[in-house]
Amino acid sequence: MSSPCGPCGASGVPRLIEPETAPPGMPGPPGGGIEASGSAGVSSGPSSGPSGTSTGGGTGTGMGGSTGGQGNGSSSGGARFPNEAFAANFADSFLTLIENASSGEALEAQDIILRRIALEGDVVPSRVGAPGNITEVAGYLNYLETVGENAMRSQVLAGILGVAGPNPPLGWLATPPQLSFVALPNDRPEGAAQPTLPLTVPVRSDFLPAVQTAIQRLHEQGCLVPLLAGPSALPSAHANGGPPSDPLPYIGRVLTLAGAAACTEPSTDALALARAQGSTGPFEIAAIPRGTGAAEITPANYEALVCNASACTPAALTGAALVYLEPVFAGAGFYPASPLPQPTSSQDTRWAQLRNITGLVAGTTTLGGELALLYTSTAIAESVFAQATGWVWNGTAFAAGG
Repeated sequence: MSSPCGPCGASGVPRLIEPETAPPGMPGPPGGGIEASGSAGVSSGPSSGPSGTSTGGGTGTGMGGSTGGQGNGSSSGGARFPNEAFAANFADSFLTLIENASSGEALEAQDIILRRIALEGDVVPSRVGAPGNITEVAGYLNYLETVGENAMRSQVLAGILGVAGPNPPLGWLATPPQLSFVALPNDRPEGAAQPTLPLTVPVRSDFLPAVQTAIQRLHEQGCLVPLLAGPSALPSAHANGGPPSDPLPYIGRVLTLAGAAACTEPSTDALALARAQGSTGPFEIAAIPRGTGAAEITPANYEALVCNASACTPAALTGAALVYLEPVFAGAGFYPASPLPQPTSSQDTRWAQLRNITGLVAGTTTLGGELALLYTSTAIAESVFAQATGWVWNGTAFAAGG
């Protein structure tokens, strides 16, 4: 009894066999050849070897002792594949479209194509010859399945069929950082410093809600807190020397107050370095409230520093309202240095930094781990911090060897 499945083996499982046909334009198979392009090309010849015939555009040459001729030629029944001129024009148009990509989707497709060329393209010519028939193709497919390369096997099949196929993730994908810098609208009080104050300042995304809460609390008391913009990108290794000794600003852990908004004229300044009158303690950072919000603050007597290019001197503030910043920003995790550096001139602004070291574990947290929260691995590798990723937090700073 004949099997209903011609290509099946004894077990009834379909198996790949070499067909007796060849694509149009390719040499026909030995023996009896049947063209698959729509015109039946049957060649035959007796054992003495006279020429056979093929009606599919090929010629049959009888071989001694064979029962059929060898078809060779192309079918006239119509090509199954696009002609070369159309394919070339289509490829040119496609490449032009990719090169001029501007939308997010087109740029993403461009990235996929370039990544496939880089990771799967024929960069070095193959040492294995191209498969000569479907049996050899099946051998490659079976091998890919054996070694577990199922994704590549699907892509090979898609390439054979001329369809897009699956798009599995490829190697070396840039993992997006968990965090980012967010633009925070800045306070820009009137005065000589206003033109120099940025409209927005970058704040680390995980710190942003708490910072906004602290600033809103100060606004409700009639205070303004002008800030300077910190870095939101890493300095390039090609244009700079070694890494900065203090990398905290580059990982979003520093807020810098506008020094020009303090220590000039307490009656108009937004900020002050002040202390209780008669005290000998260090001057601390305070905001000077204006308007209706100041009415809710109990006035007191203070003295505040007034600085010029060469010196700083205290000036009396009688019955003034001040709001010290440290307890307000402590809720956001940002603290001034302790003890606070006391300025010696208007150019000395070491006091103006508020630092956030929440979550840093001495002997454990590395600079590389903190950088990876905000920057891609490529950006880190091309920066001055490329050789400093192993620095460890020692409780006060990141340092080599912890």
